[in-house]
Amino acid sequence: MINNHQSITAKSSAKPRNDLLLEIEHTPEEYIPELLQIVRLFRQSVTMKQTSLKNWENAINEINESDAIKKEDRKTNIKRLFESWKELDDQQEQQEQQETLEVIESMNGISI
Repeated sequence: MINNHQSITAKSSAKPRNDLLLEIEHTPEEYIPELLQIVRLFRQSVTMKQTSLKNWENAINEINESDAIKKEDRKTNIKRLFESWKELDDQQEQQEQQETLEVIESMNGISI
């Protein structure tokens, strides 16, 4: 006796797309929305992975194939970025200290 899966496989062609379509045809109608969601999520996942890998390869190639001037520019830009982060941190810390001082001064009977 051949079970349902074996009969589907026996009828299907060698092409995976046809196998997938045949499996979809044998899926009960009430499960089609979930199956559609699974297929869409799978496609999006694969597409995003391919895009991420391609972007990563492009970035590595850009770094490896840059001339000396581009490399120096990149170092300078990274240094500026870190300095701007430090300035933001310093400003935020000063702001927090000022706010703390104002809270303390607003309390009755406390002076600094």
